Amino acid sequence: MHTPAQQGPISLAEVIRHGSLEFDQHLQKILSNPAYFVTEAQSQEQRRQNAYDQLHNLVAEVGSTRDIATDLPRLFAVFDWSAVLATDLIPLISGHYNLASGSLSTLTDIDSAAPYLADLDDGSSVGVMLLTEYGCGSNIQFMQTRASWDGDGFVIDTPTPRDRKFMPSVGIPVARVCVVGARFIDAAGVDQGVHLFAARLRGADGTPAPGVTITQLDHQPLVIMDNSVIAFDKLRVDRSAWLSNDLATIDDHGVLTWRDEDSRKRSFASAISQLTVGRLALSSCLNAAARAALYIALRYAAKRVVPLTPSDTPTMAELPHVRDTLLTDLAGTLARTIYGNAVKTSLATADLTSRDTVVSVMLAKHYIQLHALDTVTHCRIRMGAQGMFSANRVSDYIGVCHAAITGEGDCHVLGSVAGRVLAKHLAGKLPPEAGIHDPADPGDQLSLFNARTLTIVEETQQYLATPGLEGRLAVIPEALALAEAYSAEEALQALHRHSDHPEIAAVREVFALSYLDQHALWYLSHGMLDLAAVGAIKQHLRRALDGLAEHLPALLDAFGLDDETLAAPVLSEDLPAAWESRCADPRRR
Repeated sequence: MHTPAQQGPISLAEVIRHGSLEFDQHLQKILSNPAYFVTEAQSQEQRRQNAYDQLHNLVAEVGSTRDIATDLPRLFAVFDWSAVLATDLIPLISGHYNLASGSLSTLTDIDSAAPYLADLDDGSSVGVMLLTEYGCGSNIQFMQTRASWDGDGFVIDTPTPRDRKFMPSVGIPVARVCVVGARFIDAAGVDQGVHLFAARLRGADGTPAPGVTITQLDHQPLVIMDNSVIAFDKLRVDRSAWLSNDLATIDDHGVLTWRDEDSRKRSFASAISQLTVGRLALSSCLNAAARAALYIALRYAAKRVVPLTPSDTPTMAELPHVRDTLLTDLAGTLARTIYGNAVKTSLATADLTSRDTVVSVMLAKHYIQLHALDTVTHCRIRMGAQGMFSANRVSDYIGVCHAAITGEGDCHVLGSVAGRVLAKHLAGKLPPEAGIHDPADPGDQLSLFNARTLTIVEETQQYLATPGLEGRLAVIPEALALAEAYSAEEALQALHRHSDHPEIAAVREVFALSYLDQHALWYLSHGMLDLAAVGAIKQHLRRALDGLAEHLPALLDAFGLDDETLAAPVLSEDLPAAWESRCADPRRR
């Protein structure tokens, strides 16, 4: 029997990174091209156009769009490095690579997709997906845009103003390939639910296609996007442009027949399958932005001298409110990075229509993205006035976080849905008997995390048994608490698997103790910690933070970032000279 060769231990950088170092370095070089620097003189409209120009350059440099869209480690890397080095690109790569190219590559046959994928592949058209509407928001199973049969193809219509597509980035007049969601009413008058159709939203000269009206929305202060409202009036779509995923057929009379009952059940999940990939890609890039913000803030804090008295001049990193906040955020971000990497690895071979897959990504989005925003915000504030400037990057990361968190409406909605599903799935798994645990013991820490998860599962069942809207609303706080508790337990387990690295062991200790400290009252009231143990947690956490601080240089080095590429003035040893050089650089004007 063949025995696979044993792999050697992986480095700290490999624990944190997901994917190819060579591709990461290639992306850093592409996305640092000074030709696409954002300048002081650029209006918002010019910044939008600059982002499109940079997208075309990215496509030209990395090769086939389809290959990137279907190679998840490389797709995630494109998101990650765009978030760190070229934040204006994030809205465009999401539509182009993931939602449009990904859907066309996976939900129809190659011959039908070929005309659209060819234009997306070389960037001659920019991809986008049109789902959300005024009326339904992100509850897209309730969308009202209509597709109907028209002899040899489809026509797409917007029945009322509330059914217009709201938010897609299509304002800039460039050639567009779109994947549009519409409710198909077949020729027999049967509402067959939400389906996807490929269409050319704008022609080669950027003019809207016949039957398409595009109205650009207002200025956005946090992120550069050409968001628009789109209405359809008999937009014609080829029969071959229906992205059926081979779940149904439509005869020459326009009547739809499902392959089987399972195909009907899988239809909606199939249509939104690339949203699952996109949710994880955006979560990954927010983790990347949080790591970059921590790298910048912590390295600045180590250099920034704070004169407290004529003789006392500690660095900012020595101030407890700076050190403790940023190191706790560092532990939380690395826990979510390693947890997120495990979800990303599983997604590569997963069925994207599976409930378990969809829920696992919903949980990751809720757990990762909200923490990333908190981390980036803390870094921005701890950096003081330096944190306000785009030159130091961190303030721009806040906009990326807001855009990702609210891109499908409120992120908490996905968390509550996933928590509700979890509560049903884990029902019957009883929590352990109440008993006092030692918060400093790694085994007891794992037990405490698990006990919180299963106790919330048990407490949630009363709301699941309440029928109707009352129960669905009442369960939301418990479902959110369960989503957080379950994900935290998964993250701690992920850290535990890599705790042979002393740096990760230090991260694990801060992560576990800060979680227990955060929920100390809960554990106390449930008889799992006593007052002495609650008091001891804070002492253990202070020592754990000291231990993590000793490993800080190695952890920051493992992030794969460097001062030259980030080019943030606060990373310079001579801050005044760095700002003087930047202000004098003609490329920035």
